[in-house]
Amino acid sequence: MNITDDHWLEDAIRDELSGGSHMPTRRFLVIHFTAGASAKSSIEWWRRSGAASAHIVIERDGTIYQCRPFDRTAGHAGSSSWVDPNTGTRYTGLNSCSIGIELANGGDAYPRKFSKLKPIRARHKNGGPEREWECYPEEQLAACRELSRALVERYNLDDIVGHDDVSPGRKVDPGPAFPMDDLRRFCGFM
Repeated sequence: MNITDDHWLEDAIRDELSGGSHMPTRRFLVIHFTAGASAKSSIEWWRRSGAASAHIVIERDGTIYQCRPFDRTAGHAGSSSWVDPNTGTRYTGLNSCSIGIELANGGDAYPRKFSKLKPIRARHKNGGPEREWECYPEEQLAACRELSRALVERYNLDDIVGHDDVSPGRKVDPGPAFPMDDLRRFCGFM
């Protein structure tokens, strides 16, 4: 996957959302699920509400949409913080230093509504009852892996984290159905 000099992914469908400020340094990828139907429906909801955004949304079939160039902030992490395990440095407000990747997925709110895959039953790593979670199709995971590796290499990122890592107790995405360790290993972090 090629990222252009103006910070757009060549192979992505560009569906630009206005806004964001200049982001000179990118340190992390933050992985999310949309808690909704399709990638397009999430982008349209963001466009209407102006409440949130992400750099990337990956459809269940692996189609990648880019909504914001990688050198501009997106409102994906909200109130968030992370301590870099390698340096001990604490980062707050990760919108200012991270790239947000959303995967079209119903999560625990709609585990059966948008996918034909059988949901998994699991407890979230941050606590709570056992419940169903929508599974991620392999095509979507493959697109996420390849894109993540390209971003890590291009921007020399420090780590890949889940929204549930940087906003524990407030967010549960990408949830227990997402193979975070596999993604981090694929990108050289384990």
